[in-house]
Amino acid sequence: VLAAEHLDREHGAAVRTPRLASPALLSHLLAALLLRALPDTPATTGATRSGSRHTDVFRAYRAAVEEHFTDWHHVADYARALGYDVRTLTRATRAATGTGAKAFLDQRILLEAKRLLAHTDLPVGGCARRLGFRDVGNFTTFFRRQADVPPAAWRAAHGTAGADGV
Repeated sequence: VLAAEHLDREHGAAVRTPRLASPALLSHLLAALLLRALPDTPATTGATRSGSRHTDVFRAYRAAVEEHFTDWHHVADYARALGYDVRTLTRATRAATGTGAKAFLDQRILLEAKRLLAHTDLPVGGCARRLGFRDVGNFTTFFRRQADVPPAAWRAAHGTAGADGV
């Protein structure tokens, strides 16, 4: 429900102020919503009889990522907390999403970074701290590596903080 409401708010902001719309952000939110909404069938999860364990492992990982992505940036943290090996999380995530566990985690952190940059007046350093980065330089490096632009440039191109007051 929260993911759908968030997507609806973002879409509403894009309709009200099209020049500030972020197709990339809407696309990420829609992808996140679809991941949550798709039924767990072999066609949508890549699960087979032997792969149903992967589905269970991925569900646990996905839930843990949603709960801890602002604090834990290493797959090893999730593996330790969930009682799995890093390779197990990576295989399960790849089976469910087509991407590895680290890429999945980084995409979630990047999505929240974009949301904060687009819809809040937090300075880049404030976004970095909110996402668990101790150093703004590390956040900037992470963001640039993931989005191909520094956070301030991304905000300048996609930010809507003044438009909807979020």
